[in-house]
Amino acid sequence: SMAFLLDSIDTPIIWRGPLLGNLVKQFFEQVMWGELDVLLIDMPPGTGDVALTTFQSLPIDDLIIVTSPQDLVSLIVTKAIKMAEMMNIHVLGVVENMSYLVCPKCAEKIPLFGESHLEEFAKEMKFNILGKLPLNSDNTALMDKGEIEKISLPEMQSKKYPRRYCPF
Repeated sequence: SMAFLLDSIDTPIIWRGPLLGNLVKQFFEQVMWGELDVLLIDMPPGTGDVALTTFQSLPIDDLIIVTSPQDLVSLIVTKAIKMAEMMNIHVLGVVENMSYLVCPKCAEKIPLFGESHLEEFAKEMKFNILGKLPLNSDNTALMDKGEIEKISLPEMQSKKYPRRYCPF
């Protein structure tokens, strides 16, 4: 993250496309990553300069799209999938984040952002649904403490998708 290179974590980065593109290239070309089995890149939503530079600069095996249940998000996801197809990048599937909240008292699934239409959307766009993740305050607390490795995601342990296709 660029935040690690700034004097303060609350300093905004106000850069246009060419500078962002150069920054992305520096992360790929000048950071000593060591020997990696997998490099996961968390990209901003959309099809802008960062996505384009990343797609053109790295040998990408697969792309996982992360979405949320809001209807407007499906438009952004559609564009991202079409961009990947145009650049011959395989879309492994989609994960719906913030899909629901599990009531801590009765375990009912509450769709905070409305009912998900992911199944219809996936069928229309011809992609796999890799999982639907709930809002989970325990996982949020672990992330805030920097203990992401302790997060449990039983929702991603699907028998439908073999482990080799699911990095979670």
